[in-house]
Formats: sequence, structure tokens, C-alpha cells
Amino acid sequence: MSLRPRHRARQTLSWIGEIALLGGAVWLLRHELRDVSLTEIAGELRALPARRAWAALLLTGVGYLAFAGYDLVALRLLKRSLPIGRVIISAFVGYALANSAPLSFLVGGSVRYRLYSGWGLGSKDTTAVVLLNVLTYALGLATAAGLAFTLEPRTVPAILRLPFGSTRPLGLAALAAVGGYLAASAYGRPLRLWRWNIILPNLPTSLLQIGVSLVDWLLSGAALFVLLPLPRAHLLSSFGFFGFFGLFLLGQIAALIAQVPGGLGVFEAVMLTTLAPVLPAGAVFSSLLAYRVIYYFVPLTLAAVLLGVRGITHLRRRRT
Repeated sequence: MSLRPRHRARQTLSWIGEIALLGGAVWLLRHELRDVSLTEIAGELRALPARRAWAALLLTGVGYLAFAGYDLVALRLLKRSLPIGRVIISAFVGYALANSAPLSFLVGGSVRYRLYSGWGLGSKDTTAVVLLNVLTYALGLATAAGLAFTLEPRTVPAILRLPFGSTRPLGLAALAAVGGYLAASAYGRPLRLWRWNIILPNLPTSLLQIGVSLVDWLLSGAALFVLLPLPRAHLLSSFGFFGFFGLFLLGQIAALIAQVPGGLGVFEAVMLTTLAPVLPAGAVFSSLLAYRVIYYFVPLTLAAVLLGVRGITHLRRRRT
């Protein structure tokens, strides 16, 4: 079998897997919402307090600003500099499109290439920025999971009825992996991985990577947390923020594995299934709909407007 048929076979299997995951997510959503009417969901959306929506918008805005930190850290590693305004625009547009598109890695990279190449950054540097961002993203995820599973280790097993009672060993393992990365950075020598020598950032830059990505993960989770129904006191009596955050990370990881655009359906199915035992299903689903609009659709719309304005401006300059 030639490489091309093998590639096609893998691609076909990948599509089948994505469709299967999406179908499973739809089934889960229907199962959890079997006793909830559309009228009830619409009523919950109308009843959503404005202060919660504004809080989610504020957290989303700050979170998308934090995305610029990914690029700033990467540019620092590459010893390249760009005006911070351009970095913020590039990061915002790149992540707003990537968060709602399939093959988010490629989408984010292509957007950055279009913008950064126009500002004098070469293709190799742009590719390096994207790859470093993936590393930073993974470090933040490991740190966030380590904190959530260590600080509130009983929430996830209790809600999911797992055969073990604590996630603390998983959390400590994740934090140990991050600690190993920091130790290797402090050691200051290339990391040998099979045939490759990987040059790690120095310790201060590695700490910046983790800090930027952790802030991103915390803010994205907090934007949904503030939309959830019932007074905070009632919610906190069931589980605290980090207990919820552990469930949120499970939903995000499932969405990453599924590779469905924006995790649409998959993330909602996981969150609804895990939160249904402690919160009303209709109210949770309405909060998830509001989160989808605020965290994904609003930034996507703004990014499209920014790209449109940039395109029109570029055409006018070429004509003059």
C-alpha cells in the first residue's frame, strides 16, 4: 500500500471517529434533556441575570487578552519584537477563529502567518511561534489539571461515580510533570529525546509560559462558572470553583480529542452530564448556550469584522 492510500485511510478513520463522537455527544444531550422542553430552556435564558452575562463577557475579554501572552512569550524566546498592539490583534483574531474551527492548529497558524508576514516576521519564526504556543498551552493545561485534581480531589470521582475516591494522585502526577519541565529549564542544558536535542527556555521564561496559560485556563473556566444558576453560596456548598474546574477541564479535553469545531456538542454533553446531578439540567444547558455565544460567537464575530476592516484598508491602499 502506498503512502497516499494510507494517508487517505487514516483521514477517513479520523472523520469517522469525529462523526461518532459528535453522534455520541448528541445522544448524551438528548438523554440528559429528555425531560426538559425548549420553552423551559428559553425561559432560563431570559431569566439569566444581566450581571452574570456581563461578568462572563468581562472574563472572556480579559481571557482573550491573555492569549497575547502566548505570542509575547514565544517572541521573547525567538528574540523578536513587534508592537504590542499588533501582537494583541494577531492573537485575538487567531484564537477567535481557531476556537471555532476544525483543525484549530492549522487555522491559528495560517492567520498568524498572514498577519505577522505583513509585519516583517518570517515564515520560520511564525511557525516557531505556533509550536511554542502549543507547548505553552499544554503546560497550562497540565498545571490547571494538577491544581484542580489536587485541591478538590473528591468532586470528580463523586459526581462521575468513579471506582476511586480521589484524583489527588493524578493531580500530583501532573504537577510533578510540570515540575520536571521547570527543573530541566533550570538545568540549562538541551533535553535529549531519542535522536533530538530539545533546547528548553530558561527558568523565568518557563514560569512565564505556565503563568500565561494557567491564567487563560482559569479565566475560560470562570466565564462559565459565573453563568451557572443558583446563588454562589448554594453552588459552593456542593463544590468549590476548583471542583467545578476539574469538570470543566474534562469537557475541554474531550473537545480537544474530538476535534469537532469549537468542541460543539461534545463539550456541552460532558458538562451537562457531569453537572446534572447537582444542578437543574435545563438551567445548566441555558448557561452553556450563553457561554457558547459569549466565549465563542462574540469573539468570532469581532475577529471577522477586524479581518474585514483590514482587508478593505489594504485594498484602498493598493488603489491609491
